Amino acid sequence: MGATTPATATAARNVATNALLPTLAMIGVIVAWGLGPPISKLITAPPLVTVSYRLTISVPILYLMVRFSGGRVDRALLRRCLIPGVFFGANLAIVFAAFQEATIVVISVLNAMQPAVVLLAARPLFGERPGAWHLSWTAVGFGGTVAVILGAGSEVRTTTAGLVLSTLAMLTFTAYFLATKRVRAGLADVGAIEWMLGVSIFAVATVVPITLATSDRADLLAVAGSDWLWMAWAVLGTGIAGHVLMSWVHRYIPVSRSSLYLLAMNVVAITAAWPIHDEPVTVVQALGGLVVLGAVAAVGRRPLSPPAT
Repeated sequence: MGATTPATATAARNVATNALLPTLAMIGVIVAWGLGPPISKLITAPPLVTVSYRLTISVPILYLMVRFSGGRVDRALLRRCLIPGVFFGANLAIVFAAFQEATIVVISVLNAMQPAVVLLAARPLFGERPGAWHLSWTAVGFGGTVAVILGAGSEVRTTTAGLVLSTLAMLTFTAYFLATKRVRAGLADVGAIEWMLGVSIFAVATVVPITLATSDRADLLAVAGSDWLWMAWAVLGTGIAGHVLMSWVHRYIPVSRSSLYLLAMNVVAITAAWPIHDEPVTVVQALGGLVVLGAVAAVGRRPLSPPAT
């Protein structure tokens, strides 16, 4: 065997770093998005008002981040952001409306169906070919997520509107997720912050007019007191940090894999709901959480089959 040269060692370190950073970013997304539902549910303002504030505050912050990083958003990028931005805004509005009709548990169980929808779309949209290993562990991860969610027992409460809204939340998020991946894959020269600024602009254009048309002055002034603390997390943590990281990760992790990883955010959400909303974690939920994390680790061990040619 030949000796390892400095150049070979450097190349090996670069490969390891390039593999590690997307994984660490994905963990950041899981934590940020997992904390989103239990913290956002603490905001007492009407759903559309909450979403409008969150998005409107995000835009100038993202703009300043783009300016300080030396980036730019042009018309060509904005055209690409249109459809993902509409789905993004619609999803947030639907999710916050669902909070009023269903428990986090119900919203999470329907959101856990996302990997199955993504697997159906991964091959025709991106040429990804998950094998039997990935499909099997995705099914195991879904089963573990159902155990995590339904293990809450009496905490599973919803209305018919809650079921409809939760289903629409899953579908609009999946559409945003896939649209972002599809467009981002061809934008090697566009940073994740620029992308999220463009998406957020169209999300604001989607949600704010509806909010103004359906809300009175009292609704618009309903964000007060501790709401601003929870709003700060929704803007900076779940919103900017979580979505910027996810839009960056899209360039490095296949959607059929990253969508499974996101099942772990349900474990984070329900664990966080214990101290925040006094919803204890049961033994069934704990065991289900271990199954989810095990499935995520198993899928991460094997690469996908190469795209069909």
